[in-house]
Amino acid sequence: MYIDLTQAKVSVTNHASKLRIMLKSVNKPVEQITKENVRSFLTLVDEKYAVETYNCFVKTIRRFFRDYLNRPELASFGFKTVPFTPKILNLSQADLGKFYNAIEHSVVKMMFLAYCVTGLRRNDIMYLMINEVDKDKRMIIKTNQSRTKHRWVTFYNKELAKILHPYLNGRTDNNPRVFPVDKYKTFPKYWSMAVAKTGIKITPKDLRDWFNNEMIRLGVPEAYINAFCGRIPRTVLRRHYVNYNPMKLKEIYEKANLKALS
Repeated sequence: MYIDLTQAKVSVTNHASKLRIMLKSVNKPVEQITKENVRSFLTLVDEKYAVETYNCFVKTIRRFFRDYLNRPELASFGFKTVPFTPKILNLSQADLGKFYNAIEHSVVKMMFLAYCVTGLRRNDIMYLMINEVDKDKRMIIKTNQSRTKHRWVTFYNKELAKILHPYLNGRTDNNPRVFPVDKYKTFPKYWSMAVAKTGIKITPKDLRDWFNNEMIRLGVPEAYINAFCGRIPRTVLRRHYVNYNPMKLKEIYEKANLKALS
C-alpha cells in the first residue's frame, strides 16, 4: 500500500495491524473471504469498540479490499456518524508544568514540550526527522506528505530550543529521528507514569488542542493557526503563498510569544 496507494508508512503500519486482527477473526484465506464474513467481523467490532475504532476498521477494509485487491464488493460498508460532544479543555500552565516535571525521561520531556508549542500531530513529533528542523530559525518543515494529512511549516519557542538544541548538538548516533524513542514501549511507559504521579490526564492530542486555544487567546488569526497545525491543503497554500510564506508565519508565531511552562 505504501507504493501502490501512496500511503504514509505510519498509515500502512496502522492498516496492517487492523488487518491482522480481522484476518485472525475471520480465519479464512484472503481469496475466500466473502462480504458476509466482513459484515460479521464489523458486527463484532461494533459491539466491542467505540465508533471511532469501528470507522478505522472500515478504512482498513476499504484500503485493502477495494483499493489494493480491487474487490470493491467487500468494501461497501459505510462509516458511522461520530456523535459530537463539546470538549472542555481545562489545562493551565501550572498543569503543564507539573506534568512536564513529572516525566522521568529526558527525550519524552522534550516531546511533551514540542506537542505544546508546535501544534503538530502525535506522529508528526514522534517521527520528526533531524533534517526537518532548522535550528537557526526555530522552524520545522515537515517533508513527508500524505493525501489526508496536510503539512506546511511550524515553529517552536525558546523554551523548547533551550533543551532541544544542546541535545541535538550532543547526539553521536546515526538515528535520523529527533526523538528516537519507542512509540509503543518507552513513550507510553513514561507518559503513563507522569499521569499516575500527577493525576492529570493529558494526551498529545490535548496538547495540540491547548496550542490551538492558547494561540487564539494570544490573538493569532485562525487561518495561521491552521497553517501551523497543518490543516491547510496544498492547493490553498499555492494560491495564497504570500500570506503563508514561512517568514511571515515566523513573524506571527514570534509575535504571539507562546509560552507553555512560564
